[in-house]
Formats: sequence, C-alpha cells, structure tokens
Amino acid sequence: MIVRPFIRLLTYLTLATLISCQVTSHQAKEEWKTSPSQEFPSLRQTTTKIEFKIVKAADWEVPLSGLLDLNDPKAKGQIDRPEPISIYFYVIKHPKFGTYLIDSGVGKSFRNGNQERKVSSIVASQMNLEKLKIFHTTKEYLLENKIELKGVFFTHLHLDHVLGAYEIDSKIPFYVGPSEVTSKQFINLFVQGSTNNLLGEEPNLIQLKLSEEIGKISYLDFFGDESFFVISVPGHTAGSLAFYVQAKDGGHLVLGDSCHTQWGWQNEVIPGSFTADPDLNRKSLRYLIEWTNQFKPKFVYPGHQERLPGLAFETWKR
Repeated sequence: MIVRPFIRLLTYLTLATLISCQVTSHQAKEEWKTSPSQEFPSLRQTTTKIEFKIVKAADWEVPLSGLLDLNDPKAKGQIDRPEPISIYFYVIKHPKFGTYLIDSGVGKSFRNGNQERKVSSIVASQMNLEKLKIFHTTKEYLLENKIELKGVFFTHLHLDHVLGAYEIDSKIPFYVGPSEVTSKQFINLFVQGSTNNLLGEEPNLIQLKLSEEIGKISYLDFFGDESFFVISVPGHTAGSLAFYVQAKDGGHLVLGDSCHTQWGWQNEVIPGSFTADPDLNRKSLRYLIEWTNQFKPKFVYPGHQERLPGLAFETWKR
C-alpha cells in the first residue's frame, strides 16, 4: 500500500523538523538596517575608495556534486569527482572606518594535526580536512600585516567559512545575514558543536536584518557612502551574503557560496548537495548575474575558485 510509506515519510519529516536546531547555540544580537526598495542601487562615482585584497588561505578538495547541481540540464556531461577548490578571505580597508574581513580564513589548529582540531572527529572525516593545504593562518596574516581589525562579515556560517574565527578577538563584531543564526536545519544537529568551537567563546555575533520579509533578496549600503554593499542572497543558507566593493581599482563582486565555481558562474548552475534551498539559491544567483550585467565589476569572485572578469553574463555564452 502507498499509504504506509507515505505515513512513514511524513513521520520522518515531522521528527526531522522537531529536532532541527540552529547552526550555533551562541546568541546573536539582531541589528536592523534599512534596505532600499528598488531592485538595484543607483551607483554614483563615489569619492570614497576602499582598498580590497583577496587572500588564499588554503587549497582543498571536495566532491563536485556538492559544488554543482549535477541534475541541472546545463550540467549534462559533468560527473561527480574530487574537485580542487580553495578557501579564501577578503580584506577591505575603508579610509574612515578601518579594516574588515569577509570570511575568516583558517586557524593554526588545522595545520597541526587532528589532536588540535576544533571540529568533531565525525565532522572532520566528512570534510576531507586531510586534503587541506594551508598557506596563511588568520592570526599570522593579521599580525604580519599589523591589521587592527574592526569587524568580520561572514558570507555564511558553514564550517569552511569559520575555520579561522576562533583566532579573532571575541570583541570584534561578526556580521551575518538575515536568519543565518536563527533558522533551523536537521544537519545542524551534527555541526552545531563544531561551529560553536570555531566561533570561539562568547563571539560578538550580529545578525543583520534588512527586511521584514524572510528570504527576501535585498542589499545594504553598509558605510553609507556607496563604497561597500552587503547583498542578502538567501538560498545556499538562509542568511547567505554577497558583497560589492567599489575599490580604488574598480568594482569587485564577492559571490559567497551562492556560486562555488567558475563553471557554475559561467553556466548559471547553483551548488549541489551543499545548498539548503535550491529554488531560492537559483533566484539569488540570477540576481547576482543581473547585478553584474548592470554594474560590470572588474572581477567576480566565486566562493571557492579563482576570480573571473566581470563580463556581462551573455558574453560567456558566445
């Protein structure tokens, strides 16, 4: 009979919902920031120019099926395989408000072996952490470059984006997107403890609220001078963020994990099993493509592979 399997499935889904939890049990302060109603900002040639730098913290390798939706018709011919990727963080230096990071890089513990890792053995075994090849730890980079950090913006709170957070002073604000902390998922039962460890004791978590509408794509002129835009692009996670930087050498669009790879960006294919809400991720990716067509940034930065020229999207199809 069809009824019994359906009831079992419904029971499982109900239980999964009931025992879902947040990505971290750390408390986050919610900070309301007004987001304009128009689809895109009317960017002017701002006189405030940010210094922008990308830093490769590590090389890594994960299954392609997590990075790309292999069921997308555009991905026909792509097969699952270990895919080389990298872990990055970004440095933005505002002439008035100081220096911030986007994402947190990798901490020293991951260079020194299993006994010092901040994640559980189960999580470590699923993350292929033995494949990490670290170039810069977060603390080393901050000390070597004499950076007095003012804050960190997280594209989202998946573990590979918070691997260096515990090396940052707990007083420093950690900004996350709308609903990133407060949304619940079943998988968080397995990763919450590791996420807590990586964020450190009593982190200064600030969850930005850009709209009354949950899951809305929106943006924020963070410094108020059109030099740095925080873009809410839900889908990969509930509070996924992208960023647009008007730097001295031109515009830079940081995609976060709304798109992991160069191929995914060039072919408009969202991430695979690593993404929470494929339909919403697809909508957010389309918005970022339209943003690129509108403002033609110098470079676009996929979440885990090398940057690409900020060409109008249709150019890739030629």
